[in-house]
Amino acid sequence: YKNGSQSEIRQLIVQRQMKLKWRKVINQSVEITFRSFSFLKHFNYSIPVSKDLLTLISLYEKKEKTMSLLQMKHICKSFSGVYANEDINLTVEKGEIHALLGENGAGKTTLVNIIFGLYTADSGEILWKDKPADFASPREAIDAGIGMVQQHFSLVNKMTVLDNIVLNLKDNSFFLDRAAAKKKLTDLAEKYGLYVNPDAVISDLSVGEQQRVEILKALYRNVELLILDEPTGVLTPQETTQFFDVLRNLKKEGYGIIIITHRMSEIMAISDKVTILRDGRQVADLVTADTNPEELSAYMIGRELNDDYHIEGSPKKDIMLELKNVSNHHRKHSRHKLENISLTIHKGEILGIAGVEGNGQKELAEVITGIQNTGEGEILLDGQNLAGINIRGRYEAGVSYISEDRLSDSLITGMNISENLVLREYGKPPFANHSIINKAAIRKNAAEKMKQYQVRASGKSGIDTLVKLLSGGNQQKLIIARELNDHAKVIVASQPTRGLDIGATEFVRQQLIDQRNAGKGVMLISADLEEIMALSDRIAVLFGGKIVGILNREEATVQKIGLLMGGISEEEAR
Repeated sequence: YKNGSQSEIRQLIVQRQMKLKWRKVINQSVEITFRSFSFLKHFNYSIPVSKDLLTLISLYEKKEKTMSLLQMKHICKSFSGVYANEDINLTVEKGEIHALLGENGAGKTTLVNIIFGLYTADSGEILWKDKPADFASPREAIDAGIGMVQQHFSLVNKMTVLDNIVLNLKDNSFFLDRAAAKKKLTDLAEKYGLYVNPDAVISDLSVGEQQRVEILKALYRNVELLILDEPTGVLTPQETTQFFDVLRNLKKEGYGIIIITHRMSEIMAISDKVTILRDGRQVADLVTADTNPEELSAYMIGRELNDDYHIEGSPKKDIMLELKNVSNHHRKHSRHKLENISLTIHKGEILGIAGVEGNGQKELAEVITGIQNTGEGEILLDGQNLAGINIRGRYEAGVSYISEDRLSDSLITGMNISENLVLREYGKPPFANHSIINKAAIRKNAAEKMKQYQVRASGKSGIDTLVKLLSGGNQQKLIIARELNDHAKVIVASQPTRGLDIGATEFVRQQLIDQRNAGKGVMLISADLEEIMALSDRIAVLFGGKIVGILNREEATVQKIGLLMGGISEEEAR
């Protein structure tokens, strides 16, 4: 038995049966008795003990099973004088899945960062397995048995999957048994359905595949408490179902799980309890079985959601973007990641791109925007051939890009909000005149965009806030504020609502629909099938770098799309 939870029972036995001077002797005897009783009971031995001792042992075992893994009491954390967490109380039991819900900037990530040792609370108390804890670093938290899969990955891009998994393991010897480590990783991946090549280099993986590596990295370390920050954002519905099966199995084994998600269906399906934060404060603690999505939404954003998007009219006949037999050679493996892609996006149309992560979605977006070169075929924007035109040239021609990887592709996190909003146009009027920067115009633009797109910054810095201090959702809204400009003709939106809360998701989706209604073309690449089906006029499915089917909104069903995503046509399935 673990020493930390024996003190009450020891004290009770001493008070009932012995004098105070024998406390030390009895403490040792009780521990031996408990250990012997547990060991012999395992082999079904009959042990003659007193009724009182049996009662105490039963009490002890019950206490062990119901012991809280984590307790946070009156936690406060502020940045620049503004509370990110104010008087937060949270308890996570063994064998419990506890959801944290709140808008972007509500303080969810700050709270779990305190648990994981990335931040230190200004005040309050943390108990880990009934003992005071103050983790000064993630290393200390990991050693204690806490694992965290962060929204922004903590992987070394130039190393392999296996190297990232075993990096800095406490029990690593001087020489690593790579064969044994690889087998353990492969077994974990197969058991949990988190398939990834152990020898693949991280930089060659899609965002979804990198997320799987992060999950495996935590599971490999045999954690007791697993913190998951938007873990299903890069998974298909089928993968999400499988992943939830994994979480349920971990729950049965006594693991505690904290899950941050904005998806109401996931909260209702997987969690036992829900803690809701708003503006850094705790507004509700609910038992999931006793609540519903409408109540959760009301607590989180203070209003009911509106799923009735304002889609106007039908797409026009005029073609805004056309790809003709487009292929590209993958940079390192000299193989086609896109093969013979032909598709069109009409003016006033949203074309959804569905598919399991890693089937060419990123390559398709980067070929259109000029990040990757076209190996074969043509790309036409409103009749203009984009061959030979670089990234800036394509942007100026009317191609805007909302990348799936905001930190690598879209933001300079060491710069502030106002500077990031003009990265595309800092040399043009009104932001510059004859190479002289107009700071007043830049600041005015930032203030207007922050208000229009509801970008929230912690503290009092406002438009001068460094982007690295923003929540993931607010970083994404910042990109959308920059890319949805007046001169854009086509918006390539890759996972545009990933990591956003339900209120912000509703807002962003309507912004994309507004672009469509204004006669622009939108390519919506999303792992969220509900999003694809709700917004798209037509849906194309990618599998193995090929378009395996294109469905109209009226004929698209989850079953049909799911079959195509698996490379199986409707005819083959029959």
